[in-house]
Amino acid sequence: MGESGCSNHDEEVWASLITKVVRGHEDEEAVWAFRFAVERRVWNVVLSGRQNDPDSAKVRGPFRNLFRDPHAAEDFIAEFVEQIDRSRAKGRYRDDSFLPLTQADALKQIAAKGLILKRAISSVRKFSRGGITGLPDDAGNPVSYDGGLDGGWGDQVGASPATEEGIPDSGLALILRLQRGEPVLDLQIKGDRLAAVEETAALQTWVLLDQGRPSFEVIRVMVEGKIVGGIPALLKAHADGQREIDDGLADCVTEIEDHPAMELKRLDGIDRRRARLEARRIFEPLSASSIRDLLALPSLNAGEKRNSKYRSGVAGLFPQFDELLHAMELMDDDGESEP
Repeated sequence: MGESGCSNHDEEVWASLITKVVRGHEDEEAVWAFRFAVERRVWNVVLSGRQNDPDSAKVRGPFRNLFRDPHAAEDFIAEFVEQIDRSRAKGRYRDDSFLPLTQADALKQIAAKGLILKRAISSVRKFSRGGITGLPDDAGNPVSYDGGLDGGWGDQVGASPATEEGIPDSGLALILRLQRGEPVLDLQIKGDRLAAVEETAALQTWVLLDQGRPSFEVIRVMVEGKIVGGIPALLKAHADGQREIDDGLADCVTEIEDHPAMELKRLDGIDRRRARLEARRIFEPLSASSIRDLLALPSLNAGEKRNSKYRSGVAGLFPQFDELLHAMELMDDDGESEP
């Protein structure tokens, strides 16, 4: 049944549910009922057809330019509902103004069409910036994202032609594996001894380096011989860096949730910050202070210079990710440090 066809019984059930949410007295049954109501609302905004019959679903209106098929839209709906439920758990809807509203009117405030569309644009941008998250292993075509509220393609990141093995040269197929924590990175080094930028690259990507590569033994000897505190200290620095990145990504989500009517220019800025954080998760999780401590450098500025030179030369160290690193804006231009 659509959201506009609620019976008196449905409204009574909703009144009981929203009272629990507003008062902060949700039990497990209420949590799942709230999630289901929001999911049904968002599903009806994004898709047509019957929710219990996915084969009948078609992407609606401006969302057609965002999602290539209903399955991609369903993935977004699940992500959106999860974000709304996190907001509920944080007490965002503990507001008496929800109590006199019908189910339809309350859900229009909780999941407004404008908010759903903006979140969809944000989600697709996140997925499309060089394959940051969720790309299938056989992704090889250009990925586009919506340019505005009226639809239309706003920008795209291209992929290189596939090799004889069928894996895109741009590295799209490897990004998802790296995000899962698989050690498949091949650090390109030029000699038997690592240059400073290669040392920095080895530290930054240590947990993702492919130990089966011929260059790994040289890298391992350097790490074990130069790092203050050895491998345990390096692993701890990586764990600290990942927590910092997770906090930054959570701040991005919170900022969007706190300002559901924000302008697209501001939303784009948040998306760009999130894209850079996702790139850092793989290629630069260690801060300047971590690099300083691990290499016993004389100052924080020395650690910052190490990271800046590494960013400027990262394409040569991981050539298969050249295009993606530019798209994710990790690389510095002209050797300047990122803001």
